[in-house]
Amino acid sequence: MTSDPRLKYTLGFIYCPENKKVLLLNRNKSPWMGKWNGVGGKLESGETPLQCIQRETLEETGLSITNYQGRGILTWEVTDDKGSEIGGLYLFTGEISLEQYNNFKTPVIFSREGILDWKDWDWIIHENNLGVVDNIKLLFKTLLSSNEKDLYTVKYHNNQLISWICYPGQNLKYPF
Repeated sequence: MTSDPRLKYTLGFIYCPENKKVLLLNRNKSPWMGKWNGVGGKLESGETPLQCIQRETLEETGLSITNYQGRGILTWEVTDDKGSEIGGLYLFTGEISLEQYNNFKTPVIFSREGILDWKDWDWIIHENNLGVVDNIKLLFKTLLSSNEKDLYTVKYHNNQLISWICYPGQNLKYPF
């Protein structure tokens, strides 16, 4: 676990390369209530980012994903009339086989977290898709070619994305 207090979270995307489907969660609560996003959550004391994403995936989906790959760090700055918040998370992808995909029927409703469903990669990144967290659509353009050394930064003002930048190889501060 890192000593930097800003990186409290993990976010993972479960992907089936054979049919280009991604398991997404439509969240029941903030942040991103009503938007499709990956699975993940808050690091527990003494937990590594990899242990966290594996635990959160099991809790939120029932799937045990052991082949997660680190895909970088996403940091954010959110400002509005009340002030600002700075944070960050560890990004992961995990692959499953077509057989595993076929055995995980969706949609699945989890009362606490939201609705899980498989979505096409192209649907996720479509420019007219307003149902996906906006930074995720941008992130997906490079996600599968990124690695744990990559750094993504986003800035929001009054809930509007105003900046998104990818810095390949620039995650020098936050170890996985």
